[in-house]
Amino acid sequence: MSENTNLVLVEDKAGVRYITINRAEAYNSLDKELRLALIEAFRNAQKDSEELGSAVRAVVLRANGKAFCSGQDLKEQLRDTQNRTGMEKVVEEYNPMTELLAGISVPTIAALQGPAAGAGWGLAMACDFRVMSTAASFKGAFTGVGLAADSGLSQTLVDCVGRAKALQLLLLDRKVPAEEAAELGLVEQLVEPTELEATVEELANNFAAGPTAAYKEMKALVKNTAAISEAAAAEAEAQLRLFNTADHSEAVAAFLGKRPPQFKGE
Repeated sequence: MSENTNLVLVEDKAGVRYITINRAEAYNSLDKELRLALIEAFRNAQKDSEELGSAVRAVVLRANGKAFCSGQDLKEQLRDTQNRTGMEKVVEEYNPMTELLAGISVPTIAALQGPAAGAGWGLAMACDFRVMSTAASFKGAFTGVGLAADSGLSQTLVDCVGRAKALQLLLLDRKVPAEEAAELGLVEQLVEPTELEATVEELANNFAAGPTAAYKEMKALVKNTAAISEAAAAEAEAQLRLFNTADHSEAVAAFLGKRPPQFKGE
């Protein structure tokens, strides 16, 4: 199978479904069109992997360009903030996107060739495994624009590093370099950029050649997708409360104006 929807490229090879985010010119930031394309790709991957004897026995999420995914498209966010539109996108688009990815029954791998911020970090954490290039990094990028986490990150990050460390990373909102990410256990493998593709392919092929039924049952036992969905729903409520705050409007305008934000706490 090979499919090209421009913003999201889908290809099946040797039992592995490769889903590639392809909005490199915008650092793979998530606008409405890309969110909907990812929802479709994840839904199809979930459906195809559940079929008996399916050819999809592992899924790789990767991206073209310098960034894995820089999160929400802030130009779209500024328009939404100014026009009081888009307040439904977390519930209608971000949450289904996360839930479908987390709910894929076979092993999933995020291949991080570059920075993952905001919802981009959330998508990576919704996967079962993360293989990271030394050129990549993580960043919350939520509090810096006056918002709370989305894409289930408030749950998946806690699951991975514990509540205290997750809170520290999200509140301080600093960049987490690849080496620190590996030390924290956020990624399974840290490799040089030239080794990323081969490392991911080897891991994915190992899963595709393995006991898929056992992998599915083990994943269902260990991965609490219901908790991720519950967290995403709570995040949506928090985002709705914060969407119309003065601090959020100021943060987005300041970012696009390339100046420091002046927060008032309101």
